[in-house]
Amino acid sequence: MPSAARHSSLLKTTDRCVMCGMCLPHCPTYHLTRDEAESPRGRIALIQGVLSGRLEQTARLETHLDHCLGCRACEAVCPSGVPYGEIIDGARAALSEQAPPAPRWRRLAWGWVTGVISDRRRLYRAARALRFYQRSGLRRLARLSGLTRRGSLGRLDALLPPLPAPRAWPAQLPAQTEPHGEVGLFLGCVSDVADRATLDAAAQLLTRLGYRVHLPEGQTCCGALHLHQGDPATAQALAQRNRAAFKAHALEAIISVVSGCGATLAEYSGQNGAGLGAPVRDISEFLHGISWPEDIRFAPLRKKVAVQDPCSLTHVLRQNQAPYSLLARIPEIELIALPDNRRCCGAAGSYMLTQPAMAEKLRDEKIAALKAGGAEILLTSNIGCALHLRAGLRAAGMEIEVMHPIALLTRQLRTAGTV
Repeated sequence: MPSAARHSSLLKTTDRCVMCGMCLPHCPTYHLTRDEAESPRGRIALIQGVLSGRLEQTARLETHLDHCLGCRACEAVCPSGVPYGEIIDGARAALSEQAPPAPRWRRLAWGWVTGVISDRRRLYRAARALRFYQRSGLRRLARLSGLTRRGSLGRLDALLPPLPAPRAWPAQLPAQTEPHGEVGLFLGCVSDVADRATLDAAAQLLTRLGYRVHLPEGQTCCGALHLHQGDPATAQALAQRNRAAFKAHALEAIISVVSGCGATLAEYSGQNGAGLGAPVRDISEFLHGISWPEDIRFAPLRKKVAVQDPCSLTHVLRQNQAPYSLLARIPEIELIALPDNRRCCGAAGSYMLTQPAMAEKLRDEKIAALKAGGAEILLTSNIGCALHLRAGLRAAGMEIEVMHPIALLTRQLRTAGTV
């Protein structure tokens, strides 16, 4: 579609907003600033102005749009059903077409990141290099030298968890009991190197419950990072690669352990799964909806466990109750929802790196709530939220373990000796 036609279509979509303001109390950036330009309806007005030519595309205008986390809390409460996620992503793509070329170093850096996360061999090479950095003393040296005390390098270093050695996945994992079906497991990119424990836990639970798990070699990044950075063409190319990988198998569902990836996959796959050959299901929602063998038991856990609801699970997939139902299977667990759970923690994909001031203010609210609540474990279904919150807890000197709900379930299953 030519640019003019895309702009016209996007403007027509923005007209669905009646500027009622019901979104304002739910917007994290408006909550922090009380600035109308930092609200959903304010951003829609800015988008309408610049696309119609009534406003100039200035750095200040772009900053207001860049401050949007894409959490879509506004979309979930909008009485007019305004597709705000579609609007903000479309606006970023439109403005990127009209903006002057980015500095060469930034274009090279973005090209390198895109290449790494979309090619598993390059991703694993990068993971090995980072693991060497962590284990060889280079990380300690970088910190002592002050190289990672501030700026982008400092933020990246703070987010980086201890990395395991990357390893290739088998093409499939057989069911451990009487077969009940076949599913695909989406590996993602960051989760495959930074949260392998959750993927292992998901595979273990699925096979224990009688599912053959397929791990297509051709699968790649979900494309969320590209889509939200105004690069829909690359996101669509990645979608095509995932489509080819998963459609090669007759699957009941494609399982995601990262709600952000799952939300992106689900939106381009569609409700009936036609886009990928099978419906995309969050791991917790899938496991909650199936029958469990009677012989599965979980060891008691006498701890207070807080649950953070990622925006993608709450506002996009709308499946945030599934983890609580699953975790209730663990005897004696004390589950608490993190206060203001419907408000974003500030991670929002790459937002925690590109907009650190706003991201850290939102995270500070979560850290304060955790400190007041006395939880010993924090659970979240999104790797970005986990990295962001874990870094905040570490900076605050708080010893709270951060993990995925499925990882905790599997740990208690192992403790009970039923695997």
